[in-house]
Formats: sequence, C-alpha cells, structure tokens
Amino acid sequence: MRIVLATAMLAFPVLLDGQSQPRIEYYRTEDSFRAGLKLFDFEIRDADYMEVLYNNLGFVDSFRWYTKTDTLLKSRLYEYWADDLSVKRLLEITPDSLILRELLFGDELKSRQFIEYAFGVDVVADFRDRFTEVIYDSILTIAAYKIMSTQGNILGAIFFDYDSLGYLINETWFKGNEMNRVREFRYKFDHATGTQEVIERGMEGQVVSHVLIRGDPHQNLPAGSAAIPPGTFSPADSAAIDSLKLE
Repeated sequence: MRIVLATAMLAFPVLLDGQSQPRIEYYRTEDSFRAGLKLFDFEIRDADYMEVLYNNLGFVDSFRWYTKTDTLLKSRLYEYWADDLSVKRLLEITPDSLILRELLFGDELKSRQFIEYAFGVDVVADFRDRFTEVIYDSILTIAAYKIMSTQGNILGAIFFDYDSLGYLINETWFKGNEMNRVREFRYKFDHATGTQEVIERGMEGQVVSHVLIRGDPHQNLPAGSAAIPPGTFSPADSAAIDSLKLE
C-alpha cells in the first residue's frame, strides 16, 4: 500500500509497499524520491544526494540532505499520529539544530483555538484536514502560526511581537486569505510588581477583557486565548483581579 499526503507546500509518500524493516535509501532529489528513482551505491556521491531513513513500520523517519562530499546540509524529521499513522509533525533543522521549518498536522491546539474563535465553532472535530506552520525568528522564538487547509487555503494566522528582553508585547489574529484582523492581545510586564497587564480586543476592536496576571510571563509564551477566555472580564473588573495566572 502507498499513502500519499498532498498539500500546497508538501507532497510525498510516507509508506512504501508495506515493508517492515528499518532501512536507508538514497535519492538525488525529492522529485526522484516521489518517482521512486533510487540511487545505486556507485551513483550516490556523483553529486549532492538525499538519504531517506525508514522505521520498522515502513514509514519515513527522516530525510537528510548531503553534499557530494558527505557534508550534512539539513534534516527533515517526521512524527506520526498513533491512531491512523498520518503525519503529525514535520521538522526541518540545520546541522546545528536551528529550526528551518515546523509543520503541525491535524488537531493542533493553537489552530483549534483559532478556528473556535474566528469561525464561531464551539467544538472543532479532530479532522486531519488542516496544518499549522510554526514560524520562528532568528533567535528561535515563535514569531507566527500560519493555519492552512490541506487544500492550500489560508484559514488564518497569529503573529507575535516581543520587546528587547524577549517579553511578549503583542499577539494579533488574522482570518482568511484577506487577513482580516479578528483579535488582539496587548501585554505589558511590570518588573517591579511582577505582574503582567493583558488587554484583549475583539473583532470590532472593542476591549473585551483587561486583567492583571501575577508571575513571569517568560514561562508562558506565547499566551493568547490559553490564558484568558474571551469576554470573561471587563475593564471594570481589572482593579480587583491581580492573581489570575497563565496556564
């Protein structure tokens, strides 16, 4: 059996022929891998090449790209859901373990929160019809989540901004291909008191919550709706609320 996962960004077979022994194969490129054009041993180092490692279920564990002189260029690692063995996570890293790309497939928490809020869906079924790209900045802090359907449609995005000390100061949610702003969190940490002020604005730009949170927000970033249920607090409540902690 051959299973093929296809998205606008990615298309590859993850299970080949039901073979059940760990093994390594070599290909020139991803295109030749998809076409099943394996390299013979004497061909491998004629040019840059790609190594494919399979686990004992016949699934791809990793892709590794090398120069013709065997210098590692980058790696792509895969994790799978336990129930149907579809791809759960894809991670591309440099030889120094710097993250180049991360994709989370299926019912990832942040995409669930986004869809529940932006599309008004109270319960999001555990469908494997979407994936979330996690975008990192130069110091490996999460800069954005991009949520897409497996057909390549943009469902939305969440962007994070930080101050010079690495504290989250702004989180903005955008919906659909038109990137309409639907939610925003503003964060301000007071080092003297050890509290963080959080203001949430809704789809119309209105303030829907305004709270103070005790504790170092460095331990809880990114925060967003995991911290504050939308519409729970009003600005009038904020003076009395000084002990709500991020979960």
